[in-house]
Amino acid sequence: MSTIYLDYNATTPVDSRVLAAMTPFFSDRYGNPSSRDHAHGWAAAEALEQSREAVAECAGAKPHEIVFTSGATEALNVCIKGLVGHQRAGRARIIVSATEHRAVLAPCEQLARAGGLDSHIVPVDRLGNIDLNQLKAALSSTKAMLVAIMAANNDLGTIYPVNDISQIVHAAGALLLCDMTQSVGKIPMDVHAAGIDVAAFSAHKIYGPKGVGALFVRDAEPRIKLEPLIAGGGQERGLRGGTLNLPGIVAFAEACRIAREELHRETERVSRLRNRLEQTILAEVRDTWVNGDPVRRIPNTSNIGFKGVDARTLIRDMHDIAVSTQAACSSGSTGPSHVLKAIGLTDDEAYSCIRFSLGRFTTDEEIDYTINKVIASVHKLRRMKIHRVSV
Repeated sequence: MSTIYLDYNATTPVDSRVLAAMTPFFSDRYGNPSSRDHAHGWAAAEALEQSREAVAECAGAKPHEIVFTSGATEALNVCIKGLVGHQRAGRARIIVSATEHRAVLAPCEQLARAGGLDSHIVPVDRLGNIDLNQLKAALSSTKAMLVAIMAANNDLGTIYPVNDISQIVHAAGALLLCDMTQSVGKIPMDVHAAGIDVAAFSAHKIYGPKGVGALFVRDAEPRIKLEPLIAGGGQERGLRGGTLNLPGIVAFAEACRIAREELHRETERVSRLRNRLEQTILAEVRDTWVNGDPVRRIPNTSNIGFKGVDARTLIRDMHDIAVSTQAACSSGSTGPSHVLKAIGLTDDEAYSCIRFSLGRFTTDEEIDYTINKVIASVHKLRRMKIHRVSV
């Protein structure tokens, strides 16, 4: 058996149907959608707007509320830095949860160092859930203009109560930014029903290509004004200059269409595989636990801790299974996952955790193989540790 891929939260392979949809736009349909004086440009512009409709529909947005970017990281930066750019007097104030992705935390830290931002971090509990009373208190004390809380956590899978959060945020007169990277295509998302003001998500998490994502900006009063990060030819309502990546955008749209069509069937299938993986490992291996909320969790994610076992050593021993210890963006970090630390794990506990994230192409046979491999490797490493101590 070739390498088993169980790191779908880091990225996904491009679905063959998505590849087929995007391929003509590299050669036969190569027009620039901003070229309005000839048929090539007109055809490209039509494909662009059709794609915008499909991406918007996947998020419950209106087409003109979608701005295409190079990915969720750029979209999040546009929102955070763009809002601060419109803060003409004094320092901007932002509230973020302790388990946010680095794409949210890093720009906040960057702006804070430059003197343009005060950020307040709201803690989470052992399951990764936010205390809504603490959020209310933080809003009351900080007078924040923006609250950034993700829809679902990339390391734990915990789903956050965005509807309840948005009501609290709006009652305080602030805006809600939602990182939907791990939720779109995995659980139903409706930005308007949830009360989200700005949001970001990415194609490569839902079987589209890398290098294309979307920023949602709610079209309602009061208008949300953002300063663009990339100024240029006025594309994307002036929020993102530069020639659009039309092949990627078309692929993004097809990935969204497939995700919507197959969401309920895939949720049932992947949940079943994830649950079998967890339940069998926990039954066969002592001193193991699952991180994250056991009920409010995206269906494909399982973060399991193995007491006394170094996760990186375990991954090396399971060399034919691709899993991770934390988000891909933090994989170069020498410290433990900031998400696992935020839920109260010690360094040793955090270093013993592995994230298994399943996907569209995960099979029953792969899960069976993984279960057996994990059980054998953990028992082997623990025996070796006992032997070293006794010697």
